Amino acid sequence: MIKCENACPLGKFEGCCRCCPEFGSCAEECSERPDTCDESTFDEESGLQTFKNSQINVMQEICNIVTIKKQVEAKEKELKDKLKAAMELYGIKKFNSDELEITYVPDGIRTAVDGTKLKKLHPEIAAECSKVSKTSAYVKITVKGGDK
Repeated sequence: MIKCENACPLGKFEGCCRCCPEFGSCAEECSERPDTCDESTFDEESGLQTFKNSQINVMQEICNIVTIKKQVEAKEKELKDKLKAAMELYGIKKFNSDELEITYVPDGIRTAVDGTKLKKLHPEIAAECSKVSKTSAYVKITVKGGDK
């Protein structure tokens, strides 16, 4: 149910006028839409349905963009692999043009700290060297259904 901070002037319904059985025939009904009104409070079920209905176009556009992005990234990897092979074949370490600067980075070894192991073996050192950072809220999106 969608609640409203304003009480029904007729005292007939406790909630948003749009959810009232008399909506459409009541002389005192509110003209505001609950998804744009600052007086509305949604429970989980009605909030989920309103969100879905009001954001369906945005969600579909994000789905399309994520799918295209995956395709572009796959093509980028394929082209980079071709450039890497050509640079190795011709012994090129660096290439510059007006549009690009390409640098060949050879295989190497990287060293990293295993945080899980450090916390298990030396929890006091892990705690002493840990730092806490504030993170911003964000939306994580996973496109289902495989590659398109």
